[in-house]
Amino acid sequence: MAMEDVDYLGTLLDMFELEEPEVSDASSASTLEISNPSSDDPGQAFLNWVKAGILSHKLIINDSKAKIHTVCGSVFLVTPGLFQRYAQEFPGISQGADQEIEEWRWVQKQFEKLKVHRKRDNGLNIWACQVQGPRKKTTLKGYLIEEPKLFFELIPPDNPFLKIVKD
Repeated sequence: MAMEDVDYLGTLLDMFELEEPEVSDASSASTLEISNPSSDDPGQAFLNWVKAGILSHKLIINDSKAKIHTVCGSVFLVTPGLFQRYAQEFPGISQGADQEIEEWRWVQKQFEKLKVHRKRDNGLNIWACQVQGPRKKTTLKGYLIEEPKLFFELIPPDNPFLKIVKD
């Protein structure tokens, strides 16, 4: 394994120990123009935000700080990180729809209603991906999207450090 691969992997593994969602340098005004979070369908607004973020490189993929990866020809959306970042960029997005849960959880539920993710054989929504390196390994949790064209025109190669954990 090349030295830069080992450095990348170390950084990737270190990143997963962080709990804080990333803060974007871009202004929220430009984000509002891109994603239109006031869409009638909040789940679709989230998907639009993800796609626009990938296209503008505001959301990185297959990188040590990424909340979006490609694995087994599918797209893996890391939870709760990606949903927390969306809720952070659009405070009040749930407009008090459900006071009992955190906003990112509300966004996640709206996303689930779209049924664009693949469920596991046991009916659960959340998949696990193992991040494996020469000396360390860890697990990520997230949603598996079988249709990468929802986000990409040209589908990037799979992240070589991730693999889906089978039930």
